[in-house]
Order: sequence, then C-alpha cells, then structure tokens
Amino acid sequence: MKFKALAIDVDGVITKIHSAWKYIHECLNVQEKAKVNAELYYSGKISYYKWAELDIKLWRNISYDELIKLFEKLEIREYSKEFFDFLKSKKIKIIAISGGLTPLLETLSKKLYFDFYVANDIFFDKERKLNGKFKINVTPKNKGKILASILDRLGINNNECIGIGDSEFDIPMLKLCGYKIAFNPKNEELIRIADEIIFSDTFYELYEKFRKIL
Repeated sequence: MKFKALAIDVDGVITKIHSAWKYIHECLNVQEKAKVNAELYYSGKISYYKWAELDIKLWRNISYDELIKLFEKLEIREYSKEFFDFLKSKKIKIIAISGGLTPLLETLSKKLYFDFYVANDIFFDKERKLNGKFKINVTPKNKGKILASILDRLGINNNECIGIGDSEFDIPMLKLCGYKIAFNPKNEELIRIADEIIFSDTFYELYEKFRKIL
C-alpha cells in the first residue's frame, strides 16, 4: 500500500502537554476554577459547548499576541521537525486534527508545515483581546468525520492514510486509516485497534518507522 496522507493528533502527541486548554489555565493561574467546569461536564450537568464557554470566560482580557507567546514556549517532541520534513520530502499530506485551540496549530504549522489543520476557534476584538466568542469545530466524537471530509477533498482513499493518536477521542479518526499508530496510548480500545503501539518521549522511533514504510 502506498500511503499518501498522515492524520495526527496534536496535544500529547506532537506537544508534550496533554491539553492546550489546561496549559492556558495553568499559565493564567485559573486551573482551580477550570477543574469545577470540568467536573460539571464529566458529571453530565453541562454540554461540551457550555464547558468551552465557561473555560474561555476564565481567560478574559488575554490578547492574541500574549496567547501566541505562550504557545511559542511549548516544547514539541524531539525529532518532530525531522519527522515532518521527511514526510514532506515524500509528498505526504499532513492533516492535524485537535480538540485544542486553533492558535496553537497555527503556531506549530509555521515550524512543521501542516497541509491541513482543524481545531477550535477563539475570536478577538479590534484591540486583539479575547472577546469570549468561539467556534467548536472538534468535539470528542467527530474527528473521524473531519478526516473523512478532508480525505474526500484530496481524493485520497482512507486506506492510503496513516493515523497517529493517543486517546479515546482519536479512535474515530484512526478507525478510518489504513495504518493505525497508538502513540503513548491512554485507552484500552485505542491499543486494541492499533496496528502499532509506540511508547516514547520523542519522535525518533516514529521517524525511523516511517523511513521504512514510505
């Protein structure tokens, strides 16, 4: 099988942090209030949309530039650049799908050159301050639909796509793919459906693996 695309999660896979949302909470010292919001969601008392709304309210007055500076400080895994540069040399389309935040993916794409990226949008006013408005593009259940739409647009068959993820939210995306990699997986079903399981703090093993299969 000749592979033509890679679908990859971001938080906890490319980045060492497991949630861009939690990272911002910690940077702004609002993590305790955010825990209350999370408990409301996981107990079924509020929707995913409402959870996002409450979390974003905790960040009021942060500017776009301040947010980008925080994301620029984030560490990505060693060998990430080499890995993505190699994919580009093989003309593999790179599709990043994240339940995190679009400004983070914008920042990463400047280094890693994603062909497509989808995350959750947050909006800013004329003074470039967060205005509280947002758009949820990625939910815990729709990564598969997002990937299917992008592959259809590219004219790439599902079996020609490799998927990499680490959590249960990546399962719908990986189920579509012809080759499934669980990277530092935290979920038993993800481990069960994976063609390959990798535990590593870096992308070196991924890089070497892809040099063999592409």
